[in-house]
Amino acid sequence: MSDPVAFRMALGRFVTGVTVVTTLDAAGAPIGLTANSFNSVSLDPPLVLWSLSRRSMNLPVFEAASHFAINVLSIDQKHLSDRFARPVEDRFRDVDWTPGAGGVPVLRDCAAVFECASHERYEGGDHVIFIGRVERFDHQNRVPLAYHAGAYATTARYTGTFTEGPFTDDYLLYLLARASSLASGEFHAELAELGVPVPVWRVLAILAGAEGGRTIGEIAARALLKQPTATRIVDRMQEQGYVVRCPSSDDRRRVVVQLTALGSELVADLIARAQAHETALLATQTPAEAEILKRVLGQLIDRLVERRDGRVPR
Repeated sequence: MSDPVAFRMALGRFVTGVTVVTTLDAAGAPIGLTANSFNSVSLDPPLVLWSLSRRSMNLPVFEAASHFAINVLSIDQKHLSDRFARPVEDRFRDVDWTPGAGGVPVLRDCAAVFECASHERYEGGDHVIFIGRVERFDHQNRVPLAYHAGAYATTARYTGTFTEGPFTDDYLLYLLARASSLASGEFHAELAELGVPVPVWRVLAILAGAEGGRTIGEIAARALLKQPTATRIVDRMQEQGYVVRCPSSDDRRRVVVQLTALGSELVADLIARAQAHETALLATQTPAEAEILKRVLGQLIDRLVERRDGRVPR
C-alpha cells in the first residue's frame, strides 16, 4: 500500500462509536482518553478490544494497568469526547464518575460501560492492541455518539436523501464552516491516532521554520488560543522535550519559544502527513484551481484582519 492518507480516508467511510477509555495510574490518579477503536472480540469468555498509538503519552499507564473501563458515549456527551481528546490539565474536573472494577473511573450517563480486567496485549504495527476481559457491564436506553469521516455524526434512522436548504447551499459562512469541519476533522483524527493533541500540532507547526522562535503571545494569536492556554501547552511541551524557552537573539529581554531537535523531528513527520492529506483533499482540483482557492482564502483572511484591527471600514 503506497497511499496511507487515502487508506485512512477509506477507513473513515466506516461509522464508529466514540468511547472514553479510563484507568488509574501508579499513584491512583484517574487517566482517560477518547478512542474510537473499540470492538467486540468474544462472547465466551466476554472479551473486547481497543488500540492506542505507540506515540501516546498515556501508553505506559495502560500497559501497566490491571483494569480499564470502556465508556461508550451517548449523543449528548460530545463535550466529554472533546474534553478527553484535548490537553486539559485535569480532564476529570467536574466530570461525574464512580469507581468501577479495579477502582477505574466509570463515567455516568453513558450509552454503555464495560469494566475490564487487562487480559492480553498485542503488537499492532504503530498501535498496541489491548484485550480486556469484561467483569461488569451496563447499558442505558441512550442514543450513542457516532463518528464518521473525521467528524461527529448522528445515528438517526435513514429516512431518505438529505437536501440542504437553498440559503445554506450558497451561504459563504456555512460553506467555510462545513469545509473546515470536514477537512480538519479528517486530519485531526489522524493526529488523535498518533496521540498528538490538535493545539500541540498547531504550536509545532507555528514554530517550524520560525527562525529566532516566537513569543507566547505570537503563538497564542496564530494558534487561535488564549494566552494562558498557550502558556500551559508550551509548559507541557517543554517538559516533554519538544520546545525550549530562551532569550531572543534580537532582544535578550524578550523570551521566545523554539523547537528542540526532538520537536523538529516530530513536526517534520507531522508536516509530511499534513501535506499528504492536503494533496488527497485537493485531488479533484487542478493545480491552478488549488492555487486560486488558497489565494482567495488568503485575501479574505487579510481583509478580515484589517477590519478587525480597524484599518478598513466594516
